[in-house]
Amino acid sequence: MPDRWDGAGWRMWYKDEAHGSHTWAADSADLYDWQVRGPVLEHRPHEGPNVSALDGRYWMIVDCWDGQDVFRSTDLDEWVPAGRVLNGSGTRRDDQGVGHHADVVAGPDAAWVFYFTHPQRDAVPAQGHGPGPRRSVVQPARITADGDRLLLGRDTVAFHGLPRP
Repeated sequence: MPDRWDGAGWRMWYKDEAHGSHTWAADSADLYDWQVRGPVLEHRPHEGPNVSALDGRYWMIVDCWDGQDVFRSTDLDEWVPAGRVLNGSGTRRDDQGVGHHADVVAGPDAAWVFYFTHPQRDAVPAQGHGPGPRRSVVQPARITADGDRLLLGRDTVAFHGLPRP
């Protein structure tokens, strides 16, 4: 999904399979015509880049199939590694294995990451998914910024009206 930056147009981040499954970016002034900027993250193959703003910085989370790598930026051009999240199991019901395809919803007072798990199978290595049960469960977690790191409260949920496991 495109994100607006500096009031000058739109930027879209995407997985480019033809270039090693790395994150690339494209810019548009009108959402119709796009100019490819080129590679953004080439540290290892990944997918699902998701960019959000939190506590005065931009954060990008990418799915590396064995957890999510996190990067931070002040200008949406230079991305600095900022740790990993969702690379193990949580303690809530159906939150076993790594978290896949994180999507962030940031509001004025809180930010939440939504991800899915495959609770009937273990965490899967990056080289493939293999056979096994495919049931998926969407999980929410609150995220906060702590200096140069993004913290994820995977084992606690404070949504009103959401049943607790």
